[in-house]
Amino acid sequence: MLQTLMNFVTHGLDAVAAAGHAPQTALAAVMCATLINSLK
Repeated sequence: MLQTLMNFVTHGLDAVAAAGHAPQTALAAVMCATLINSLK
């Protein structure tokens, strides 16, 4: 579970960084996605 979550966060950060968004936006997006993913 934790490894899956870490992979999810890492890939999310890579994707947002590649898109060129600000770090704050990247962090917010990853946190939201992590929260949604944890609720499933």
